[in-house]
Amino acid sequence: MKKILTSIILAVFCLTFSGCFAEKSDGVKLINGKPEWFYHPSEGSNIGGVGVSGIHVDGKTGQKTLAMQRALEEIARQMGVKVQSFSSLKSVSDSSGSAVSGESSSFFTVEGNEVKARIKAMWEDSYTGELYIWMVTE
Repeated sequence: MKKILTSIILAVFCLTFSGCFAEKSDGVKLINGKPEWFYHPSEGSNIGGVGVSGIHVDGKTGQKTLAMQRALEEIARQMGVKVQSFSSLKSVSDSSGSAVSGESSSFFTVEGNEVKARIKAMWEDSYTGELYIWMVTE
């Protein structure tokens, strides 16, 4: 009887523990808590990229825009991106203290070609609030 009880407990433990490796969330297969496409974003001959954004000051719209931008940057990087950046900072002092303001711009070109991609999937981590967007070239 003790062997049967031990076998049942071991079987339940194995089934419970194995469920942690590949779980599902909202129909999305998760691996280590992230969608499976996070680890393999390319699809066939089409280049893919995943953009991730945490909670954003501009709400869901800002979060989605940032995640899409990051996914496109990942795709462009794989295509041989050329990046031109410009940054400037200005420091202003007055009697109440000092303040720093600045601006930053980035321009991406890929051998003169336009990067066209579409959103393949979106997933939000309900625990951290991070938004994951998977984009694939057309």
